[in-house]
Amino acid sequence: MDYSIIKGIEAIPEAPFGSSPVKKATQGGQEFGDLLKNAVEAVNTMQHEAGRLEEAVAKGENVNIHQAVIAGEKAGLSFQLLMQVRNKMVEAYQEVMRMQV
Repeated sequence: MDYSIIKGIEAIPEAPFGSSPVKKATQGGQEFGDLLKNAVEAVNTMQHEAGRLEEAVAKGENVNIHQAVIAGEKAGLSFQLLMQVRNKMVEAYQEVMRMQV
């Protein structure tokens, strides 16, 4: 299974009191925004490749049908994973906004 969409995402240990969580999150080499951007680009690439293979099968070109179906499933699962990550981020944002200061 191709886990390239979540490549580079590692568990970030809890920051000690007083340290900046943003600084801690960027110490791994990439910022969270960059990781998210790379994940979206990876999903987009998979969807374009799946679409290209499906189009080639529809035109009757010499393409392995199994590879086209597998590419389509990979693209679909990657998109579903991306949507779940988005949903969790929105839930976390809403939870933070509900916090009383």
